[in-house]
Amino acid sequence: MNDKLKTVQDDLAFLRGLADGAADKGGLGAAGGALYGAAGLLYGAQTLAYAVQERGWLRMSSLANLVMAWTPTVIFLILMIIVIVIDRKQPRRGVASRAVNAAFAGAGIANLALVLIFAAAAVRNNDFRYWLFHPAVVFVLQGAVWYVIFMLRKRGWTALVAIGWLVSGVALGLLVDKPGVYLLVATFGLFAFMMVPGFHMMRQAMRPAS
Repeated sequence: MNDKLKTVQDDLAFLRGLADGAADKGGLGAAGGALYGAAGLLYGAQTLAYAVQERGWLRMSSLANLVMAWTPTVIFLILMIIVIVIDRKQPRRGVASRAVNAAFAGAGIANLALVLIFAAAAVRNNDFRYWLFHPAVVFVLQGAVWYVIFMLRKRGWTALVAIGWLVSGVALGLLVDKPGVYLLVATFGLFAFMMVPGFHMMRQAMRPAS
């Protein structure tokens, strides 16, 4: 009997945490939203630069391309460290916010595994197109994460972001043989479904509670 009562109490505490979490407008918090938005800006600018080069509007040296390939990741890692330090000083957030953070963290871990899978396939088969499927799968994973956020938050804009990621991911998978269009779709997806939602979550989290 006591075990059943404890289980009921735990379930009620979880549901209460979800309800309380609805007041947490940012989801990722101000720092996490800023990091997500910055990632969209950095990698969106990178893919845009590649798209411009693909169309022949810009010529860059091998060294410049190498710098462009690594600069967004280096900046992102620095920002991530800053966010981790800031988050440690923040008060503990509700159950829903922790679930959102866990979903993004899980997608990040999966992304690392996918890097190894697709990079190995591209090298083994000497075909760069294998690597081009990696961003497509990452986009789909982001869509799955945003579906989780929609189910937790029940906000229409989060459903639109989820659909945008999923549609963009499928489009990338179908466009691996058309690099120009592929890069434009990737650029649009990163700006529209990562940069914009990230900075939106940051602004929401920074607003004073009414």
